[in-house]
Amino acid sequence: MYKSLLFILIPGMIACNPPGENANYHPDSLSGRSAVVDTGVMTVGNPPETPQAVPDTIRIEGDFNGDGNLDLAFGVIYRKAMEAEGQDEYVIRFSNPDIKPLLTGYGEIRLINEGDLNSDGRDDISVYQAPLHGCSYVMSSWAFTNSGWKQITDPWLVYNGCNYLSDEDLQNRIVVEDGVVYFYQEDPHDEHLTLVKKEMSIK
Repeated sequence: MYKSLLFILIPGMIACNPPGENANYHPDSLSGRSAVVDTGVMTVGNPPETPQAVPDTIRIEGDFNGDGNLDLAFGVIYRKAMEAEGQDEYVIRFSNPDIKPLLTGYGEIRLINEGDLNSDGRDDISVYQAPLHGCSYVMSSWAFTNSGWKQITDPWLVYNGCNYLSDEDLQNRIVVEDGVVYFYQEDPHDEHLTLVKKEMSIK
C-alpha cells in the first residue's frame, strides 16, 4: 500500500518543483500578462572585492497608477543578447495588468521608487542602467500616465568610477526640497568624484 502511494506522490512532487535552467526565461512579448520573476538576487555594477550576489533592486513596490494600492514592479529580460559581447534587453512588468510594461532597452537595470516627482499623485520610477562598456551608468525617471509611460527627466550619467552603488546611494541621488527636484551627480573633473547638487527639470 505504501509503495503504491509513493508511485502516486513522486510524480506530483516533481511536477511542482520549479524549472531548472528555464527559471529565468521570459517570453519575448510585451503583451504577456505574466512573466517568471528572477530569483531575487543579481550581480550588478562592480560589487565588493569578494564576488557575491547582492540584494537586487529589480523589484520594487509603489502606487504607480494612483489608485491607492501598492503594485509590484519587476525587471525581467525581454530579449537575450544576440552576440557574446552584447547586452540583454530589459523590460519592467507590473503585478497590476492595467499598468503597461515599460521597455527600458539594453543593459542590466535597477529600479528606484522616487515617490511623486511630478505632483500627479502617483509614484514615479527611476531606472539605473548599466553601460555596454566603461563605468558611466545612465539614470532616467518615468511616470505612468493615462496614455502609458512618460519619461519625465532627461537621461543623465552616473560616473561611479566602476564602484558598486548601494540601494541607499541610488535612493539618495534624487531629492525633493520645497517642491523642487534635485539630483546629485559626480563631478567627472574631480578625481574624488565629488557629488554636485543640481536642479532637475521635470517634464
